Amino acid sequence: MESIEDRVRLLVDKTGVDQLVKMTEITSTRWRTVRYDKRSRIGAKEVEVLASIYPQYALWLASGSISPESGQTSPEYDEANRNLTNHHAG
Repeated sequence: MESIEDRVRLLVDKTGVDQLVKMTEITSTRWRTVRYDKRSRIGAKEVEVLASIYPQYALWLASGSISPESGQTSPEYDEANRNLTNHHAG
């Protein structure tokens, strides 16, 4: 199972450091440290900010679990659903 650090890094990749700097009060240096320095500790602030940007991923971000019936999914779940709905049988 992936760790919360892995999930945070996935969302940083998904959003992009430059976009996160524009959207948050967290510096580019900090976002880059979170993304690339596996020894760095990810703080509650980064998790809170990402959960506010992606409220549909809050449960997954914190626990690794999803609850689609409650609107709580993950990027992988959303991508799989997008691929299913875009698949047209000919």
